[in-house]
Amino acid sequence: MFTITDNLKILDKDMSEYAIINVSVSNHYRECFSDTDITTQGVLGEKVEILDRQDTHVYIRQVDNYQSWVSNDQITPAVDLPGRDVMVRKHFMRITAKPSTSSEGVRDAVIGSMLSVVDEQDDWYQLILPDRITGWAKKKHFGDMLSFSVENIISLAREFLGYQYFWGGKTPKGFDCSGFIQTIFYLQGIQISRDANSQQKKQQVSTNYLDAQPGDLVFFSDQPDTVTHVGISLGEEKYIHASGWVKINSFNENDVDYSAKYKAIFTSVNRYRLHEN
Repeated sequence: MFTITDNLKILDKDMSEYAIINVSVSNHYRECFSDTDITTQGVLGEKVEILDRQDTHVYIRQVDNYQSWVSNDQITPAVDLPGRDVMVRKHFMRITAKPSTSSEGVRDAVIGSMLSVVDEQDDWYQLILPDRITGWAKKKHFGDMLSFSVENIISLAREFLGYQYFWGGKTPKGFDCSGFIQTIFYLQGIQISRDANSQQKKQQVSTNYLDAQPGDLVFFSDQPDTVTHVGISLGEEKYIHASGWVKINSFNENDVDYSAKYKAIFTSVNRYRLHEN
């Protein structure tokens, strides 16, 4: 059985410059207080760079270069934890105090979270969390990063059908349109921009929705100078996107899932086939 010791090594020379998300899903804000707009989120185990501090919040930069404010109580100082990293593959996962489904919970996690395994027992992993608390989770809830392919883009997107829309969201607890796209790509090891407007600036191939191939991104705008929505083409004029909830709609007016609203504001087709630089 693993026992925590005090010989943890700091990841960086100045510990205050980096932190780790210490909750299942952290909400990040436009301003340094929690009653402003949520702009994005982080997940348990995610490392962030601290840029500034103001009272109860810190200003951070995530790996996608997105900058926002997060509450102090949702992060913990970054340290080099023992063990090996594993990725949560289950949409929602409960972490328990003991290797038993009836044990008390110590945290929960969502798909895409990277956690440290320090021991195992039968079909359970023992995890050490960012704040050094240990817990247990079923081995079957973890898996490898998927390879990047059209088939995986579509199969991953379909996994989340019916999940609710949440402004600023990028997890199964609620997605916004571009957060949904970013997560689908992240689960295949590809980092793309956070917002639809930035996602649309690269890899454009057409302004005709009939040119959309499966796995392409389709963009929409109801404003003159910026892109406001994004989905993933399924081919045959259909696309999957987060709008109210994750759903499938069509550009074809003869289909039962046709959306006149989104056909009217379609903007471009973009084809991400390589890692975004």
